[in-house]
Amino acid sequence: MTHKLSTILLLFVATFAFVSCHKENEIPADIEFATDKQYFPLETDNALIYKVTEITIDKPSDYYDTAIYYLRERTDIPFIDNEGDTAYRIERYKSQSLNNWKISDVWEAKTTKYTAEKVEENQRFIKIKFPLAIGKYWNGNLKNELAEKNSTITSLSTRYESGNIKLDSCLSITRDSSVSQISKVYDVEIYARNIGLVYKEITDINSQEVVYGVPIENRIYRGTIYYQELIGIEDCRKLF
Repeated sequence: MTHKLSTILLLFVATFAFVSCHKENEIPADIEFATDKQYFPLETDNALIYKVTEITIDKPSDYYDTAIYYLRERTDIPFIDNEGDTAYRIERYKSQSLNNWKISDVWEAKTTKYTAEKVEENQRFIKIKFPLAIGKYWNGNLKNELAEKNSTITSLSTRYESGNIKLDSCLSITRDSSVSQISKVYDVEIYARNIGLVYKEITDINSQEVVYGVPIENRIYRGTIYYQELIGIEDCRKLF
């Protein structure tokens, strides 16, 4: 065997071994980023219970309203959605007292290879983009007809505390954050691993008077503020 032929055979064997090893170590698409997707778990019959506070202010009409109620989001059976993916019905119930739940609407949610998505009021939002990394951003409205809105991962694997709730390994996503002397817009969601959404805040307020040193929250002209805070996980029958 000539030296040239031996070299060619060695290169062939090395290439074959590299390709075979690479294929053996490839991560199947259906479990890729599995750890990341634990922030958006979808299991039938699991339910999260939230306390919701909605504040509406309209100073010109002297209207100031605060509504407090409870929201229960239950993951229902899977189905094939209009994009050909496995998705889950999300049944949403409301109550004034953690009893006598009444269904208010049905949303849907799913994870794909690179996204966690939720359909809310017939609008599809990309809630999380995989793989996770601080500073990663994407257009959360890419799959709906709303204006482009960037979502950004602002913290990862951090603690979340609210009252008696103390959770490790949480993910914060900011969808909007802008403040000036006359307006403030703030939209953030926090997810906990193996639980899902634990906190949501949407603030959209404005003011027509500028008072330096006085926060805009203390001189609202018109606006809405929405808080959604986890208080219970129904699958383990535990209230925090």
